[in-house]
Amino acid sequence: MGGLWNINNFARGRKMNKKISKAKVNSISNIKKIAVIGAGVMGSGIAQVFAQEGFYVLLNDIKDDFLQKALKRIKFNLKAMKNEKVLTKEAVNSAIENLHLSTELSKVREVDFAIEAITEELNLKQKLFQNIEKFVSSGTILATNTSGISITAIASLTQFPERIIGMHWWNPPYIIPVIEIIRGEKTANKAVKLTRELVLKLKKKPVVVQKDIPGFLGNRMQYALMREAIHLLESGIASAEDIDTMVKAGIGFKYPVLGPLETIDMAGMDIFYKVSKYLYKNLDASSEPPSLIWEKVREKKLGMKSKEGFYNYQNIDLENLNRKRMKQFIALLKQFGYY
Repeated sequence: MGGLWNINNFARGRKMNKKISKAKVNSISNIKKIAVIGAGVMGSGIAQVFAQEGFYVLLNDIKDDFLQKALKRIKFNLKAMKNEKVLTKEAVNSAIENLHLSTELSKVREVDFAIEAITEELNLKQKLFQNIEKFVSSGTILATNTSGISITAIASLTQFPERIIGMHWWNPPYIIPVIEIIRGEKTANKAVKLTRELVLKLKKKPVVVQKDIPGFLGNRMQYALMREAIHLLESGIASAEDIDTMVKAGIGFKYPVLGPLETIDMAGMDIFYKVSKYLYKNLDASSEPPSLIWEKVREKKLGMKSKEGFYNYQNIDLENLNRKRMKQFIALLKQFGYY
């Protein structure tokens, strides 16, 4: 069972709950057992990564059916990675052996680090962390995979908000290298340090978000780009295909090598200043979701899940499409030295 904080916190936690036991975790080497709560697409992918890297993984959800679907998804992903020669047969078998499925939340008492990946609703996350606290040490780090809900708000009803931290993975989590680590207002420095070390141990790229702002780093930048893309589509400036091509074969093609600030440095501050003086005033600055998106939602055109969104997927083999995309992602990972 995990532990990190000082003896006063431990004593206070022990009085509040007799199930809390003595703290043990004080370094990354002591984190060996992980709980992932929520077995959806993100939760199963997160569990897969931990299992691949040799951790004991407790994957929890409220129904066994959800867990079995998650296991099937994980096995499919592992097989695909083996076919692409980034995992051996032995590594795949080992990862599967490291997975332990359970509908009993009380089993989190066995772990050293827990991360939730349930639905994006503040009250549900708050209640989950309150429940987890009934079983774990007062020092076990509790992470949330929220895409943008305030870490401070999630932690506000817990006994020990100093051990609550954001650990935002990107979809698909077993492919995308970056993981955002987000400080809540009361998150302890040691929790940030230990979580960052854990990300590195997973062979991922950590970025630390020092202030708890909506959307953190990645989604703020991503949504700014998507807002402008939708505005250009609504305005008839270009087709969906050409907008996506502009990103994939243009600006996005540079981003694995040059980030936006490096791009400004390369072009020159003076050039950026001159262009932004006339361009900023013409960029979309809407503060509400685009009407086009609301129309799509109302018409149940939700994207791949409903077979239609900006594109029509009615006659497309989605499993084959996802397999093709995975091959492309893995090729990039190999090219940039992640495998």
